[in-house]
Amino acid sequence: MKKFVSIGTAAATLATPIAIFAQSPEAVEAIAASAPVAFWGLALAYTGAAVGTFLACLGSIIGVSMVGQSGAGLLTEKPELAGKVILLAVLPGSQGLYGMVGSLLFIFGFKTVITGELALSVSQGAVLAAAFLPVAITCLTSAPFQAKVCSAGMHMLAKDDKLSGKVIVMAALVETYALLGFLITFFMLNTFKAGIIVG
Repeated sequence: MKKFVSIGTAAATLATPIAIFAQSPEAVEAIAASAPVAFWGLALAYTGAAVGTFLACLGSIIGVSMVGQSGAGLLTEKPELAGKVILLAVLPGSQGLYGMVGSLLFIFGFKTVITGELALSVSQGAVLAAAFLPVAITCLTSAPFQAKVCSAGMHMLAKDDKLSGKVIVMAALVETYALLGFLITFFMLNTFKAGIIVG
């Protein structure tokens, strides 16, 4: 039998944290008892996916802006290097894509959970949320550090623009660990899907 969470129930559940501050302890217990457990599991899973994308994109925002600031100084002296500078500025932006792809894997791979056809417990929702931590943390930290390598590479380009290939290789080494974080998230999501949804 399919289980669907009505819009009214979902809205009431989302308003629960706000209502808690205005209620007595007895009323709080009654509100918590009325909230469907499956919805809280789904809410945790969605939160994990959202945080995974948010933190990965935040890392890319910081990284791209750092390289852009360094590149702006170089372009004032050598505007002919615009293509190479833009290429270096794009590199820290890929981490945000890893986070987005991780969330898309959840959205399109767990349709039965999202539509309510399959109930998700709170512990299962927490496991799904934890699956996004590798991509979130590695991308958040690797993008700014990759930007530092790219910014240092601007000094190399200022002296010899033929060194751009070496700068890209050095920057790619930092991104390797963001890719590893994404792969772990990918495999965790697929393992969970195979064990819970298919199994």
